[in-house]
This record gives sequence, C-alpha cells and structure tokens, in this order.
Amino acid sequence: MNKITRIPHRIDRQELFQRMHISEDRPMYKNFEKSYQQLYDSLSDLLDIQATHVLKTNDDEEKIHKGLCEVSHIVYCLVTLGPQISERSTKYFADKDFLKGLMIDSMADILLFNASNDYYETVKKDIYEEQGYALTLRYSPDDNIIPLQVQKTILEHVNGGELLSVGVTQAFMYDPLKTLGYVYGADKNIELAKKDHDCAMCSNYSCEYRSVDEL
Repeated sequence: MNKITRIPHRIDRQELFQRMHISEDRPMYKNFEKSYQQLYDSLSDLLDIQATHVLKTNDDEEKIHKGLCEVSHIVYCLVTLGPQISERSTKYFADKDFLKGLMIDSMADILLFNASNDYYETVKKDIYEEQGYALTLRYSPDDNIIPLQVQKTILEHVNGGELLSVGVTQAFMYDPLKTLGYVYGADKNIELAKKDHDCAMCSNYSCEYRSVDEL
C-alpha cells in the first residue's frame, strides 16, 4: 500500500505580496504586513499537509497525455493541505474581513504549490532511486489537454479517499479544495527528466505560477 508523507509548510512573504500586488508604497502596507504575520502564525494550527503516490502499469487504452503514450508506468500523486485553511478563508469572508480572506486563500495556493514541489524528492527517491524507473516531467489536469475528469482517476488510484480523506465533486473538483493531483510517466528505458515540471510544456496558460522565463 502507498504511504502517507507529511510535508512541512513553506511560504515566502515577498512572493505572496507580489502575487497580490502589494507594494511598500501602498497606504495600507503596514496593515498588510500585520495581517500576514497573524495568518502566518496560525498556519501550524490550520495545515495538515499530506501527500501520497503510487506506481501503476500504463495499461489504460485512453492515455492521459500525449507525452505519456510510450512509458510503461504512471506515477499518480496527490497532495492536500487539509480542510481547515479553506474553512478559515470562508469564515473571514463571512465575517467581511476580506483582506484576510483573500490573503489566506492566496497563501494556501502558494503553500500547495510549494508542497507539491517539495514532494518531488520523495517521489524521485522511491520511484527512481529505489525502484529504477526514471520519471518524465509532471503533468497536471487542466482544461486544455488533460481533462478535469482525470482528477477523479488520480484520486481513485492513490486511494485518496481512505488515506487522505479527500473526495471529488460531480464537477471533478477536489474536496478539500486545496488539493492537487498530478502524474508522471515512469519507465526503465528513459532518462530522468532534468526537472520536476516545465512551464513551457504545460498547456494551462492561465496558471498564475507559469514562469515567463521558461516560455
């Protein structure tokens, strides 16, 4: 059975402020700093970052992505922050504290993205170093090439409902919302990809984490 890995949280205030277009010349900058610090100090109580993955034979007739047609195996991965951080964001909005509601939601997005990046070393150690299967780049469900329905497929393959208490809605969105599913190709007859993911190869052009430098 696939294992559960707990991942420490990691976030950079400067990155968050850049994504929220918060600069030092704004009149409320001190309020932004104070709100961030209060939210940051609460993260240990709000987060339960867990991840799991599983290696399975690539025998589905309909392949997930054109880049995964020739590999012998697929690695299915799921990372979640747990439900509490989204619940806290919803409460802030209900209390009309829109600054903290928006800020903690943006923080959660960065935390989830960072957790998935940090989890790559665990996946690589298990699949590549210990089992001998080299990994392709990461592929994630989006609206362009990989349909959102694949999120349910990933959840089922990793047994995410039982292991991580993650569900999926009729619209194929994860519950808790701050959950990320993705896949790698794996094969003993390919070279290990030089990095976890490449924004230039991703079809999700609206992703806020897309790096212009890689286009």
